[in-house]
Amino acid sequence: LGRARKSVLLANPYFAPGARFRHALAAAAERGVEVTLLIGVGEIWLQDAVAHSFYPKLLAAGVKVVEYHKTQLHAKVAVIDDDWATVGSSNVDGLSLFLNQEANVVIKDAVFAQTLRERIEAAIADGKVITYDDFAHVGHVRRIGYEIAFVFYKLIMRVFAVGKYA
Repeated sequence: LGRARKSVLLANPYFAPGARFRHALAAAAERGVEVTLLIGVGEIWLQDAVAHSFYPKLLAAGVKVVEYHKTQLHAKVAVIDDDWATVGSSNVDGLSLFLNQEANVVIKDAVFAQTLRERIEAAIADGKVITYDDFAHVGHVRRIGYEIAFVFYKLIMRVFAVGKYA
């Protein structure tokens, strides 16, 4: 993310990144990189609420967020600058990073990256783009619910990950 110059395209079913990852996404968007997240929703309400707690700041930084509702999204992939890609089992959450035995491979190949980008873009076309204005209409109770979900998730991760999740 720190070296991305043109674009970051990430698809993941569970989006609960730590602070560093969130800041890296926002920083990339703020320096003009086109950052797009395709996030699977609708499977676990707590996970959805945690992901929603991050949307306002990411959207304000210029990150494009697309929710995938069509089916369960199981892809755990990313393409950066059309020449670097990763495919694997790691979700963007603390469980994958600290507890589960997850693995991803990095492929530095423009043809592979372009093919993967096209497939992610096809899924994005089936998704719902979330705008900052969408959150302007979210009531205070729901916003507080998102924050409570995040605090609860963070507490659980600190216990299981021995304080490593921020």
